[in-house]
Amino acid sequence: MTRGRLLVRAWELAEPIAEMRGIVQHFLREPGGICDFESLSPGLVSHIKIVCLRRLRCSLAEIGCELANEIDEMRIIASSKEISRELWLCSPRYAFRFIRVLDSALAELGRDGTLFPATGPVLH
Repeated sequence: MTRGRLLVRAWELAEPIAEMRGIVQHFLREPGGICDFESLSPGLVSHIKIVCLRRLRCSLAEIGCELANEIDEMRIIASSKEISRELWLCSPRYAFRFIRVLDSALAELGRDGTLFPATGPVLH
C-alpha cells in the first residue's frame, strides 16, 4: 500500500464519489484501521477502504492475491444484503476501480455501487 501524497489525494477524490451514493461518515485514519469511511444510503451501508495500487488492469484473482491481508481485515465486518464491504482501488494517475468483498469471493462494482452484470464473483 502506498502512503503519503497519493493516498491523501485518493481520499479527496473518493469523497465526491461516496457522496453521490449517500451520506458519508469518516473514520479516524490511524494505523490498523479497517475502513476509511462509510457511505449510508437507503437500505445499504457501505464500509469502504481505499487502497493505492500501481496497476489496476488485472484480474480479480490477482487483486485477491495482492490484497489478501486487506480482504481478510474487511471480512471481519459483518456482511449482508444491507451491508457492503468495499475496496476502492486507486492508481497513481487517480483512476478508481471498485471491488466488493463477499464472504468467499470478490465482485466488481460500478462507480454507483451496482454489481457489473458481465462479471460474476471470483472466489478468493
